[in-house]
Amino acid sequence: MLSGREKATIFLSLLGTEAASRVLRYLPGELADIIATGINQLPSPSPEALNEVLRDYEGYLALPSERFEAPRIASPAPKPVPKRSYSFLMYERLQTVAFLVSMLSEDEKDAALNAVPKDKELVRKLMGEIKQNSLTLAIRDKLKEAYLGKLF
Repeated sequence: MLSGREKATIFLSLLGTEAASRVLRYLPGELADIIATGINQLPSPSPEALNEVLRDYEGYLALPSERFEAPRIASPAPKPVPKRSYSFLMYERLQTVAFLVSMLSEDEKDAALNAVPKDKELVRKLMGEIKQNSLTLAIRDKLKEAYLGKLF
């Protein structure tokens, strides 16, 4: 029998990087970090584990939708702004992570580095070794374009 955290980790790994990072940004920071780290360290789940996760998912889909409707409120409450998730960084090469993180503000750098906890010091070292040359601006522009909406 799998724990809820193990089921969530397996399920998010099945969704893929893009969808998983979108889901993780809505979870509380500490929980998102734990699950993101779990996805990164997840061995291939057994067929039994996959069946258990998919059975739970199918069971959720079969529940009547009115059971999950939010109660009607006279005045709508403001929607919380989702916290930016940097969990997708754990799937990138460390050199790419270092270059991307070096482009962030100081406040964002710490949050982004927490997404790669076991390699944080190596990423910091690589950030210090980034050379400025004629290609740096072109690389920055392409990375900003590629990670638009995720990071910038």
